[in-house]
Amino acid sequence: CKTSKSLGVFIFVMEIYHERQKWQFCGVHALNNLLQKKEFEKKDFDRIAKTLSPDTMINPHKSMWGTGNYDINVLSMALMEKKYVIKWFDNRKDPTCINFDKIQGLIFNTKHSRLIYNSYHWFTVRKIDGKWMNLDSKKKVPEEISGGPSGILELIREIRKHGAQVFVVASSANEENMYHPTGKKAEEKKTKTDSVDAAAQKMDKLKVTS
Repeated sequence: CKTSKSLGVFIFVMEIYHERQKWQFCGVHALNNLLQKKEFEKKDFDRIAKTLSPDTMINPHKSMWGTGNYDINVLSMALMEKKYVIKWFDNRKDPTCINFDKIQGLIFNTKHSRLIYNSYHWFTVRKIDGKWMNLDSKKKVPEEISGGPSGILELIREIRKHGAQVFVVASSANEENMYHPTGKKAEEKKTKTDSVDAAAQKMDKLKVTS
């Protein structure tokens, strides 16, 4: 953050990296906004798209006109290069299972119906200085999402009603912690913890009696 002084009052201004929309490069903007710096350019995404389909005349992973419109495969490989993972969030799941303390952020893909075709748009939501921000490149400025995780859950539930897809992003180191353990996995984790505790107690007892 930086500070500015006005009429004797210090105002804290949060510095946020926010790319604005150009053509159909929302995928590039979404990742740069997620990582909070200009990590990728058009040439990087074009290179990845070419790697994914090296022998096709019309690349299926981007616009044939060179205006962007990159698909999830390009975004996923780009994040892999920076040691991040992106996973599609199953719409049948309850979003409360997302571990907001361990993820880098969320990427949404929204659908907009046009007269003769459908268009899609990528945008990022992530926490910055303790506040969850909507970094949509179509917005003039970033917008804070009130309510913290509760506000995010409301956004996810609302946006899914309109056919949007949700993707969860985390560092590779946190891949196993992207979701809270539930059901069988939670029970297995508890059983494993109980077994470790029981073994530790047994060792302590042996030390006492020996």
